[in-house]
Amino acid sequence: MTVNGDASNDSKQPKKGDDGIKLVTEGLFHDILEKQFGKCIIKKFAVTNSTGGGENYVCAMYRVTIEVQKEDGTETSVKYIVKMMPLDDINAEMKKTIGIFEKEVEMYQKIVPKLKEIFEENGIKTAFAPKCWKVVHDPEMLIMEDLGVRNFANENRLTGMDMQHAKMVISKLAQFHAASVCVLEKNGPFSNRIMSTMFHEVHTRKLISIFWANILNNLRSWNTCQKYVDRMEELRERAADLQKDIYEPKPDEFNVILHGDLWVNNIMFQHDENNQPKDLLFVDLQMSRYGHPVMDLVYFILSSTEYSIKIKEFDYFVKYYHQELVKNLKLLKYSKAPPTLVDLQIAILKKGFHAIFTTCGVMPIALLDPNENANMENFMKNDEAGNKFKQAMYLNPRFIKSCELIFPFLKNRGAFDV
Repeated sequence: MTVNGDASNDSKQPKKGDDGIKLVTEGLFHDILEKQFGKCIIKKFAVTNSTGGGENYVCAMYRVTIEVQKEDGTETSVKYIVKMMPLDDINAEMKKTIGIFEKEVEMYQKIVPKLKEIFEENGIKTAFAPKCWKVVHDPEMLIMEDLGVRNFANENRLTGMDMQHAKMVISKLAQFHAASVCVLEKNGPFSNRIMSTMFHEVHTRKLISIFWANILNNLRSWNTCQKYVDRMEELRERAADLQKDIYEPKPDEFNVILHGDLWVNNIMFQHDENNQPKDLLFVDLQMSRYGHPVMDLVYFILSSTEYSIKIKEFDYFVKYYHQELVKNLKLLKYSKAPPTLVDLQIAILKKGFHAIFTTCGVMPIALLDPNENANMENFMKNDEAGNKFKQAMYLNPRFIKSCELIFPFLKNRGAFDV
């Protein structure tokens, strides 16, 4: 690999205090470029921030554009996405303890390829996630395919997905879950970091405590939903234990490998010339774990579908997921009896507290207008910037309107009666 002297780290509008972008250097890409193009010369190297405030809460994301000259003299341009932990991350210890980087590496390098492979063995060509070109351990970063090159993009998180897009997600999710069960049946369990609970006795309890304090402090100022807020106040002391129980995989239940963070920003669609969705891929697999499939399903429906169908079509979405799950388990020759639709509905009722958490913890992020103060650091802090960010989340009329729709639905299903 030869580097032309004109190559530069040309960052467009770097975020204030963003030192991570300086670590994304040409040297990280030499081996990747040689795999793709053979001997080549870097003519230009540019790094930009790939997301704005409120679009990613766990990591820093950069887009790398490289112009190369190949050995035959022709030139081409190639793009990558670099994902890394913020250098000044106040939650670095928690993320390290839970092992989210190692978890995502295992998902991209070992598990997702096996899910794809088992479908191919049964005559079906599919994909679940972008290609991971390289893993760097110091600093921790993933160099990924830039899906924008293939015209993949997120849907509008403020409006949510319509029926057509939502059904595509549910169908792909059923494939993902079914493949994971069949791979587990064939090869045995994955590593303990994937198969064990995400709940950590110190870090998760602290995070849940902060979450409940934040939401209750703001929901108290609403003019509506007070009876639900009163009940949430009563549940506050038990919230961590309830969440721990829900996170823990039960050996007598049907369990799969979960995406773990399946909301609109972690799903990218490709559309045809008539703007109809034709494919989708999942991104951000750092929260993947072993657990009941309704954890992903409820999380997605409540956080990421259109207001008009979120509750109206909730049971239809569950039925459609079940139909797709059974179809794919049969296709992949799963040897055991699949869960029934009743099994899934019972699991949703038993894990109803998870729906409250999703409504209050994920949906306000999805419905928040673009906001440069939107980051996990401000969520954890009680200074002026932190309080301003949380008020923008929880006093957002879009969020309040959705809660007015969802809370009665959850109440009638017993979610508050735990």
